[in-house]
Amino acid sequence: MIRVLVSVGLLICLFVPQHSIADHDSSSEQIYWEVDLNNGFISTKPMIVDDSVIVRTSDFWSGDDRPKVYSFDLQTGNENWRFTNNYSRNHDVSPLSFATSSSGDCGSWGDMVLVGWTDGKVTALDFDSGELIWQSQTEVVDYGITGKMVIDQDQLVVPTNKGLSKFCLADGSETLRVDLPQKGWRNGITLTDSGYLLGNEEGILNQVSKDGIVTSQEIGEGKIRHAPLVTTAGVLIHLQMQSSSGIYVDGELVSTEGSSPAIPLQVGNKVYLGTNTEVLLLNCEQSCNVTGRTDYQTSGEIVRQYIPERVDRVWFSHNSQDGGWSYGTPGQNLTLYETKHNTFKTAGPGFSEDGSIAFGNDNGILMVFVGQISDTEKSSQANDDYSIDFDFGLLLILLLIISAFYFQVNTKENTVVKAGLLVLLVIAVVALPDVSTKWSQEVSKLETPTGDWDESWPDEWQDTQVLVIELPNETLVVGGYSDYNTVEELTEIASVDLGLIVEYETTDIGVWITSIGGYTGSGWEFTIDGTRSNVGISLAEIDEDSVVRWSLA
Repeated sequence: MIRVLVSVGLLICLFVPQHSIADHDSSSEQIYWEVDLNNGFISTKPMIVDDSVIVRTSDFWSGDDRPKVYSFDLQTGNENWRFTNNYSRNHDVSPLSFATSSSGDCGSWGDMVLVGWTDGKVTALDFDSGELIWQSQTEVVDYGITGKMVIDQDQLVVPTNKGLSKFCLADGSETLRVDLPQKGWRNGITLTDSGYLLGNEEGILNQVSKDGIVTSQEIGEGKIRHAPLVTTAGVLIHLQMQSSSGIYVDGELVSTEGSSPAIPLQVGNKVYLGTNTEVLLLNCEQSCNVTGRTDYQTSGEIVRQYIPERVDRVWFSHNSQDGGWSYGTPGQNLTLYETKHNTFKTAGPGFSEDGSIAFGNDNGILMVFVGQISDTEKSSQANDDYSIDFDFGLLLILLLIISAFYFQVNTKENTVVKAGLLVLLVIAVVALPDVSTKWSQEVSKLETPTGDWDESWPDEWQDTQVLVIELPNETLVVGGYSDYNTVEELTEIASVDLGLIVEYETTDIGVWITSIGGYTGSGWEFTIDGTRSNVGISLAEIDEDSVVRWSLA
């Protein structure tokens, strides 16, 4: 009897799912996989098309790292292909586009992934193989394409650094170029019946006809960093200002809100917006009125998950150290959806028609849940992909304990020992994944950073904070600082001591340095003790003996 029991127990242990996440719908098991892209942020939402997940990386680039576009198999997470742009070296934040095979006046084309880059290139990649079909160049002043592109019949309409261009989808030939005097950043395109709308960094809304005639309207003193929204009440702009934001409809101020506005979402006459303090819902019929607010810190993309008669949710990324995503309606409590890798996030989730969801964070980790997620699902399911159903595990242990007690009463001592050992074995199987995960977390805390100390520096700088700035013609170093908490704080005071002027810019993805000592290049990047940070200078914490190094990207 004991042998039968042992065999059954071990078989049960072997067939317990150890590497999947249980779907709370209980009708099926949800597949989960993740991949660390290891080379930059994921700043725009992944796309799920058919059985593929398409994602891009973004960052400042130096050394051998370069931005990439990846395709992964939705079911398995196996990589289908990758495409590398060796020349783009700024934040690549233009959302990916997908063109379904079709034809038009300028020719025919197959399924393509369309990518805009900060080096000004537009690339069309074969959906199945990732091979380059065509490539076209737009003008670059400081950076190239950072905003949302749109497809207009057989044309791809692209917001450039200082204008707008149209390209034939079939061969990439340029069919229209419009030059504008102002620069744009995340200046997405909105398609209208008469043409295209796009804003710029000087708060000017441009309307471009399909034959290239431009009319302009000054909205306010601020930056337009999203595709304008056309509502029945008028054209809505969420204008980014120095320390706040303004909601404008047809050039009239409707409401003043918090800073760092997110990229808004329009669903019919409803408009969803976000700032560093709140998410908002506006009803825009005859006029635009705020109908709901909820305290929440967000930036980047607000996206909709819509499956007819099944799911209709609006998602907000939580751009804070705690991270996570939330969905719901402003004015009500939002449902928090956490993942294993909670950190800063600006990219919205990507969705498929079967309910699959792809998440990407600012650490470059792609997380994919395959299959439908039910309305009753709790966020805890995403926190541990190496767990078994807790109730089942407890039941199994309870049965074995009862069996051991039975043998204690009715059989010999060695049988009791065997049953007891079996109980311990099952407990170990149940607990081992959690123990292993916890052990890995604690060990990672003990890892010694590579450091960035130079033995030629003065001994009195030991155990103090040091700032290094690598200029094109010299390297400047100053140390002996203490009690500064972030890279921004140390850089601000140390650069003054070095006699350098530092220029900052606040964007929807944080504060960054655009110039040091008059040098701009392709941007500046920093390391802390020889390691690149996954957060911006305002949030990048330093120790009392940290070395902060700035270099041109």
